[in-house]
Amino acid sequence: MTKKISVLGFIAIAILPLAARAELITGELNFTGSATISFGSIAFDDGNVFNINPADTQQGGFMTLGGTAGSIENITNPPDATGPLGVPGFITFAAAPNISITLTYLSPGIDGAAGCADTPPAAGQACTPNIPDQSPFNLQNTSATSSTGSFDILGIEVDSLTGDTIPVTGAFTTPFTSMNFQQLLAEVSSPGGSITTSFSGEIATAAAVPEPTTFIGLLMGIGALGICLIRTNQRAKN
Repeated sequence: MTKKISVLGFIAIAILPLAARAELITGELNFTGSATISFGSIAFDDGNVFNINPADTQQGGFMTLGGTAGSIENITNPPDATGPLGVPGFITFAAAPNISITLTYLSPGIDGAAGCADTPPAAGQACTPNIPDQSPFNLQNTSATSSTGSFDILGIEVDSLTGDTIPVTGAFTTPFTSMNFQQLLAEVSSPGGSITTSFSGEIATAAAVPEPTTFIGLLMGIGALGICLIRTNQRAKN
């Protein structure tokens, strides 16, 4: 009878749908790279390659990608204006070719355009350019001569092997150690103007939620084991 129970236990595991054994990566990923920012575009340098930070800086399943590299697509405006998007393969991973991030939303900046005209430059000033459309950037002066820029995205992680997906949030930050945002805006707004800078990125996934069929398969397996145990007890009493 013990053998029968073991066999049923194996069946219970085997009948679980693939969704229960998906290869999606969950957790938090931190990475760095270089980008060239110009009027209406963010072009990622080095052949669109970014570097994933060491494993001890990652969380969850992304630890396995520590120290590897990935590729990221440029963001242009148009067509990749702020708001809803559909850019499959926006981010891919050399060490996990079945995993990709689809860009679904480029969040508009929230700092407002009024502060872009602040003068003289000073720490604490904030600006979201609006020329001619609302920019994704949140620009903040950290001093009279330095600033940071950031933008946020939403996306979907896709596993090409199973078809499973999971929501993703992302944030990109760029430091400008020797330029305030007033200087940045003047440079980028000039004809052919651009600025090349390093960036850091962070992507976080939500917890994977099994499909309803996963629970059905699990319940079927547990039910089979339960029935077997009940019958065993009844026979033992008789």
